[in-house]
Amino acid sequence: MKTLISLLLLAATAGLAGCGGKSPSAPAKLPDGIPPILDPGTPVFDYSPARGTLVQSPPPVSQSLTQSGLSAAAGRFGSFGAQLMNVAGSPQCGIDIHQIEYATVGATGEPTHASAALMVPSGSAPACTGKRPLLLYGHGSSAVKDIKMGSLDPAAPYSQASLGLAALFAAQGYVVLAPNYAGYDSSPLPYHPHQIAEQMGMDMIDAVAAARKALPKLKVPVLDNGKLFLTGYSEGGYAAMAAHRAMQAAGISVTASAPSSGTYAQAAQFEALLGQPNLLYAGGLAGAENMLGMAIQFTAWQKAYGNLYASPSELYSDPWAASMETLAPIASSAIPGLGSKLPPFLMSKDLPNVPALSTAEQAMYGTPATSLLKTSYFVRLLADIAAVPCPATSNGDPLACPSSHAMRRAWFKNDLRSWTPTAPMLMCGGHGDGKVPFMNAQLTAAYFQAHGVAAGLVSVLDVDSASTANDPYAAAKASFAGARQIIIASGGNPDSVENYHGFTAFSGCSVAARDFFARYQ
Repeated sequence: MKTLISLLLLAATAGLAGCGGKSPSAPAKLPDGIPPILDPGTPVFDYSPARGTLVQSPPPVSQSLTQSGLSAAAGRFGSFGAQLMNVAGSPQCGIDIHQIEYATVGATGEPTHASAALMVPSGSAPACTGKRPLLLYGHGSSAVKDIKMGSLDPAAPYSQASLGLAALFAAQGYVVLAPNYAGYDSSPLPYHPHQIAEQMGMDMIDAVAAARKALPKLKVPVLDNGKLFLTGYSEGGYAAMAAHRAMQAAGISVTASAPSSGTYAQAAQFEALLGQPNLLYAGGLAGAENMLGMAIQFTAWQKAYGNLYASPSELYSDPWAASMETLAPIASSAIPGLGSKLPPFLMSKDLPNVPALSTAEQAMYGTPATSLLKTSYFVRLLADIAAVPCPATSNGDPLACPSSHAMRRAWFKNDLRSWTPTAPMLMCGGHGDGKVPFMNAQLTAAYFQAHGVAAGLVSVLDVDSASTANDPYAAAKASFAGARQIIIASGGNPDSVENYHGFTAFSGCSVAARDFFARYQ
């Protein structure tokens, strides 16, 4: 039981405290070299619900960076910014950061809108002019609603990822598209379809369609050259692979993809690795924001399939049950008062086997009246796992599981071992990742190989490994090592779950994606 709860926490909150996952603050003064917002001209608005509709054309510009302005912005990120600029090299281009809004759908196909950052190279250098390649990036999970990719305020959510996209890609000539996803930022969807593969694939496709409509309408028109690269980290790694699968099925050309540290093999993570995660870590996750992370995943499954429960009170304890479907994602301004809206414990001591735990471990469990989740729901889940064990291997069809439990059926449905890519793919991660185990990449690659993927088309990189002679990913591994040193210098533990997943592996895999895509430019 304790390991099941550990895995539920790990998968539901994967990426919650990932790179740049801080609550946003008031925008800081722009560094020297960053001009004020540009005049986007007279916009035309289109509120058609048709998927991929660009709502405002031309889209507004939120920042315009010169090359020196990008360096100044990186300076506000301290050692991380300095290391990033050293790895990225001198900026070849300035960058105009636009904010676009587009029509997409929720988990049941209901029309909604979502937003994205669109980073466009500027300048007269050859790398910055003519038709440009398009890079699509997916960010990690968040319990906070006000995510705005493209923000270079160090206090903003995923600002380190935004800076990395600017330095590694946009300043080197890529057009970069970074969706916030349905349910975040200005999206009116009252929930986020967290790791609902079909919806996330459509969301990413719709963002690309809208961006391609926006580019020729800009003040300085831009066209992409037809090359489309997909990448992302944590939930964004999952989104990138879901997008690759959806685009391939729809006949949309993908040049290459580099999903990183994603839970692609969801069923295996839940079903096969019970016993691997540390209970104490799982207990540490059971704070208010991570309870919200679990609620986001449960709500996504319920919205998508309608059968996780007949009423929230089947899964959640009263009096919290009535609010859990609408509590998250939550505005960052509401985080300080969040404790009053949630109980102190995630699960109750009446779970089976809790009496056999140590005194310290038992202290992580509450009573039924002080715990969020109901024991009865998970007792039924455990009984189904015991009665209907399903294979964890990637041979054959690992998703052909005749489970009768709705939660199990949900994670089997969203396991991405169900297709075979026809474009190059690099799966990056680190073998020491305790939040998203590296076996997700290994099992998914094994599935592809067992189901006819072309030789050499799919590769897996452990960024936490020693460089070899003529190693094409030496820079990525050096970036991983450099990130470790930054944490050590600040007095932190580079091997903690949050630092490893959210900073060191992220840093290395970002550079690995850059170097992998360079082969296909």
